[in-house]
Amino acid sequence: MDVRTVFFSILLLMGSSCSQSEKSNLDKVELELNAFISLIEYDFQTLEEEIEELGEFVMNLYENEEVILSKVNKNKYKFIGGFSNVSPNEDSNLSTIYISQKAKDKAEAMKLLYLTNPLDSAFKAIIEKYPVVSQVYFNSDLQINRLYPPYDAFSMLEPDLDLTSFNFYYLADEHYNPNKEIVWIDEIYADPVGKGWMISLLNPVYVGEDLKMVLAFDITLNDIIESYLDKFDRNFVIIDSTGKLVAGKSKGIEALSLPPLKNHTYTQTITSDSFKIDDFNLFRSKSKEVRKLASQVILANEVEHTLNDSGLEINISVAKMATLNWYVLDLTFK
Repeated sequence: MDVRTVFFSILLLMGSSCSQSEKSNLDKVELELNAFISLIEYDFQTLEEEIEELGEFVMNLYENEEVILSKVNKNKYKFIGGFSNVSPNEDSNLSTIYISQKAKDKAEAMKLLYLTNPLDSAFKAIIEKYPVVSQVYFNSDLQINRLYPPYDAFSMLEPDLDLTSFNFYYLADEHYNPNKEIVWIDEIYADPVGKGWMISLLNPVYVGEDLKMVLAFDITLNDIIESYLDKFDRNFVIIDSTGKLVAGKSKGIEALSLPPLKNHTYTQTITSDSFKIDDFNLFRSKSKEVRKLASQVILANEVEHTLNDSGLEINISVAKMATLNWYVLDLTFK
């Protein structure tokens, strides 16, 4: 049994080990809400440690740059334009490489490619170890991207993108991140390579004062649903600090008077081209009571609510996450 499974089991068994007096102070709702948040934060903290180690691995490559480049196989990747190892005929042991037409120094971009070839096996190992991570990559201001697992870059990327113009690069640079720390993008955004709505963990890698690259782990909303929400029977709904819906159970989403899902599950809705994230914002709910709830949660930091709306009475417990700027709402229907 792995550490994560043991951790999860202990959280859920805590209720059975509490005395009767303790149960009066920590009921099942609060217990499961805290267990849900603790499980996510345990995993995300582990990912922070992993991406830090990956950054140290990259720095080690630079420390041994001369030796690595003297022995490198320069034929490992074959390019068509700025693309290499693109599905459907990709090598599953290699990343997909993209070099933008905006690259000013192609020779330096290729040098970075050669130096970071050892990252292919490291990227693959992370994907295999952490099911919640959908893709691992780096972006450099040399306008080169290395991403695993490989994908159909030809059909998904324009040949002349500016990689530094995307939030998964610039939010980690020195302007937005002067302390050069690990950064979470916790406001969901649409993935340019077709993985749907996601969040990202970023690690800027510096050699001296020079930002060499931004490493990233992507976690899709589907990953969050499958890895966390589906493990609990509670009607959890996650919102971010702006009131936008991150993920949730269908019954809870509909109870908050957000657009009806009709014949779609929320998982399908977030990956559809027609999905408009601003439509799924509590502050935009058609219900005055839900808009009031959003203000109480986000602006007033209240943690217990009763929602009376459309003939329903719903008790809502709220807890704020520490790792991400998210609120988890637990809806109990009376």
